[in-house]
Amino acid sequence: MFWDRMAAEFSSLGIDMIMGFPSDLPSLVDASSRRKDTRVLVPRDQRMLGCIAAGYVRTKHQPVVIEVSTGPSVLNALTGLAELASLRLPAVLITSATARNQRGRAAFQELSQRELLSQFSVWYHTLATGDQLRWAVESAVRQATGPRPGIAVIEVPADVAAAPLLPTVNSDAMLARPYTTRWTPTPSKEALLYATGLLECALRPIILVGGGAHAAGAGPAVCALARELDAPVFATASGRGTVPEVNDQLHETGDNFCGLFGLYRESAMDDTLRRSDLVLAFGTRMEETARDGWGELLGGTPVVRVDTDHEALLFGPTVECFLDGDAALTAELLLQEVTRQEKSTRVPWGEEWRACREQLFKQCDASGLVSATLRALSREYGDGRWCVVQENGLQDLWGYQYAFLQLGAAGTALTPGEQTMMGFALPAAVGVRLADSTLETVVTCGDGALEMSLAALATARQAGIGLTVVTWDNGGWGWPRAERDATASLMSFDGRSRSLPALERMFDDTQRVEEPEQLENALARAREHACAGRLALVVVPADDSYMSQAAQRGLGHTA
Repeated sequence: MFWDRMAAEFSSLGIDMIMGFPSDLPSLVDASSRRKDTRVLVPRDQRMLGCIAAGYVRTKHQPVVIEVSTGPSVLNALTGLAELASLRLPAVLITSATARNQRGRAAFQELSQRELLSQFSVWYHTLATGDQLRWAVESAVRQATGPRPGIAVIEVPADVAAAPLLPTVNSDAMLARPYTTRWTPTPSKEALLYATGLLECALRPIILVGGGAHAAGAGPAVCALARELDAPVFATASGRGTVPEVNDQLHETGDNFCGLFGLYRESAMDDTLRRSDLVLAFGTRMEETARDGWGELLGGTPVVRVDTDHEALLFGPTVECFLDGDAALTAELLLQEVTRQEKSTRVPWGEEWRACREQLFKQCDASGLVSATLRALSREYGDGRWCVVQENGLQDLWGYQYAFLQLGAAGTALTPGEQTMMGFALPAAVGVRLADSTLETVVTCGDGALEMSLAALATARQAGIGLTVVTWDNGGWGWPRAERDATASLMSFDGRSRSLPALERMFDDTQRVEEPEQLENALARAREHACAGRLALVVVPADDSYMSQAAQRGLGHTA
């Protein structure tokens, strides 16, 4: 009765995806599986739950519910939950707990979950009685999707779940209750006019978009504002896909995108950053990777930040103006104000940053097989609707370089958050396809991360999901190996410890590419298999001595 009522409450709020593991006793997963309006996913590994949720939420822009039971289930799920939390994506976590009269008496699988999960959650509540159920469910969803989106937790003690509930209306006849899926405030008129004045005075402004801008669907408004200001647009890793990345060299279409920011920036754009006189940032917490090189390149450049969460002010450089507002709505309001003003000439600035971008493509060295593969992916998927899901190992960092991987007008990307857990990409890709079965999805990951993702392959097959997986085969864990000399051998796989050949047999189609000339046919064949609901693997040998700019910066080398 309790779990059926909870499943009905989530359904009435329009949440249609429940993912989790069945526990010893019937729970939310069981109750939700009996409903026709709810999808249930039981993945093959609890560690993947947060990653699958990240892919689903990022793609569908709707929170999910994750269920775990007390004890090892919570501990297994922690890594993925930490990644989900670092991406600031909304989810409700339901966890069972030891009966209250058994706590502190060596109860089976007793665990102090609040201490563990409070580090990653935006709200935590332990149900005292079943009568709190409706309030708790609605509060959790609203907290998860509020101004500081994230994970809201409801802890359900075993005795509360077992107690009878007061009668209520037929759960199947409950009316849908609307809730705010995205916090959409707008800044005050005074703050908006001040920011507009700063933009009018700036001769060389730049725009930065983060994950919050992507979640808000701010792309069209930001693009229009960038064209009006003739300003270059940069993205953080999680902000990638907010604006189209097409460029003159690839699709013969003009645009303002100039690649990623911070650690992942292109050196050819450094002079543009140095010469800028205003940074307009939408929906980014300015995490450490985004701030890389800030002091050297931007110094005391004034910053205007747009965010729904005041906590953003705690991170990054001091701001000249903070606009408390939704990224999309605020970009539209700024555009309206800027177009009302008398235009200042910015043509020399536009010519300058576009010249730098042209050099970016002329100077890049695509002689390595990994970088050649990324360019081939850009050509293969080009104008289609596709999502590239990335890891963050040594070779994976090539994919963050705009000179090699460009998303088309309908392309997007999903990257791990600041936790950068190993094994993120494959389960996250499963979440992407669950959310949108028409969105072609490509995973790029190292062989080490692939070997950690065995259960994700089984889950994808169980769900009938087709994927193209491109793995960088460097025979070990490239990043830690690159940081050490004396013990580098510990980070390498030998014939006895390597499981990649066994993993290859889990795919419906496996190809090994040795030369750039083989890439076009290999990727087209893999894509055909993925579109037919099958798993396709393309193995690309990788040379760790050939490193991207981001990898060199991360390792303290000159880039």
